[in-house]
Amino acid sequence: MTRLLVFSDLDGTLLDHHTYSFQPAIQAFQALKTLSIPCILNTSKTYAELIQLRTKLGHQDPFIVENGAAIYLPKHLGLPIDDSLEDHGDFWLKSFGPNRQALIDIIDDCKARYRFQGFHDMQWQDVVDLTGLSEANAKLAMQREFTEPMVWQDSTIALSQLNQELEIKGVQVQKGGRFTHLMGKNCDKARAMLWLSERYQSHYKEAVTTMALGDGENDIGMLSKADIAVVIRSPVHAPLEIPNRNDAWLTDAYGPEGWAQAIDKALSKQGIL
Repeated sequence: MTRLLVFSDLDGTLLDHHTYSFQPAIQAFQALKTLSIPCILNTSKTYAELIQLRTKLGHQDPFIVENGAAIYLPKHLGLPIDDSLEDHGDFWLKSFGPNRQALIDIIDDCKARYRFQGFHDMQWQDVVDLTGLSEANAKLAMQREFTEPMVWQDSTIALSQLNQELEIKGVQVQKGGRFTHLMGKNCDKARAMLWLSERYQSHYKEAVTTMALGDGENDIGMLSKADIAVVIRSPVHAPLEIPNRNDAWLTDAYGPEGWAQAIDKALSKQGIL
């Protein structure tokens, strides 16, 4: 039996797609904490959003923000560090791409050729209308540091063309649940998961088993690279298909209820429950 590491998406996975509630998952989440199994949040959300949510969850583990653009490592965990990390108060920060302003400067040059609306063009009221978030949470969502979400209003072909155009500049476009995200080409949930897994492996001095749970297109890379891949059933779209994986679990229940079922199953298979 190896050490288990859990990497979880938030919206539509640990959090309900419509209500953002995590109530059905609390018992399973607490079980991980009791068993000292790290649960790393791997999300498109911002640092500001995660700081608030972690307080509600009682979350003490590392977290990955803005679709793999950066990792925050709580200093109290004593995980191995190196010169690539920045001091960020209570955390060590590992970033994988350019800052948000550099991305905004690049995408603004494309406005004449493509139809889209970036977060920097929106007011908090627009984000509330698009997401159903409260005013306070919408303002937290807008405090981005490493990525720029967009509402894509053009064709799929145009999006592919934009991606090719930006690739030369070291930037990629990634489709998420509600938004299309602009980010550095080295930013993705899978890369961040693997980087952090190596840190834990070095810390434990033994092998780790990675378990990833997600429901959206931007989770496919993370799920494809995990030892245990869990597709969370969604109330708004068909289940994800993970390329070259016929061993992925698909939950029966939606969102956090499905999340809890998968965690219970994993703990049982590990011989823990």
